[in-house]
Amino acid sequence: MEKILCNTEADFKLVNKIKKEEFKTIKSLKDDNRSVVRLIEIDGDRYVYKIPKEKNKRTWQRITSLIRGSESKREYANYLRIQKLGFKGPIPIMYWEKKILGVCVDSFLVSSHLSGKPATQKDLKIVENELKKIHEKGYLHGDSQLSNFIVENHEIYLIDAKLMKNRYGKAGEVYEFIYLEESCHKDIDGYDKTTLSYKLAKSLNSYLHWIGKMKKIIRGKER
Repeated sequence: MEKILCNTEADFKLVNKIKKEEFKTIKSLKDDNRSVVRLIEIDGDRYVYKIPKEKNKRTWQRITSLIRGSESKREYANYLRIQKLGFKGPIPIMYWEKKILGVCVDSFLVSSHLSGKPATQKDLKIVENELKKIHEKGYLHGDSQLSNFIVENHEIYLIDAKLMKNRYGKAGEVYEFIYLEESCHKDIDGYDKTTLSYKLAKSLNSYLHWIGKMKKIIRGKER
């Protein structure tokens, strides 16, 4: 069974052309074992076409898709949530998923193209302020590395943002600032590093780094 959900403003002809892959690939933005991301063009307009290869194939992801749908469906919903909460991000055009007995085995997402550039250290202050706005609304970004904030016309756009409800309080907020710091290799002075929340978040961060190293060692031995 195949399912397509498209933005109510999307032209059906556009959706049909994407489904049939009747488009021109302008640039490959990413192509590895995890995902394929392409900048495509249809009738002079540009879009981002994303296939989450790894998550489409993972056994656990396929099992959970029975309840929550594909990765593409969830990312489509995340983009809508970004807009609903008053933030800026790519406009979701459509997602497609293929299911066998209710299990998603393939999917892709198409969204509008942002012409801006990933934030750099010089943009850190406005990125920091945007992250604080997300926290003030009771949410977490979900992947607060610097490259997931796009700067376009001096404004911040969110990409790869989960925008999940913050169930971890101040520790959750602090963890996102620690993660942002690590991604840009620069200290951030805009949050308190003397609190218990900071110590808890820092300990969790160190533990997750340790787990990541152990996984790499195990994978190396398996090879």
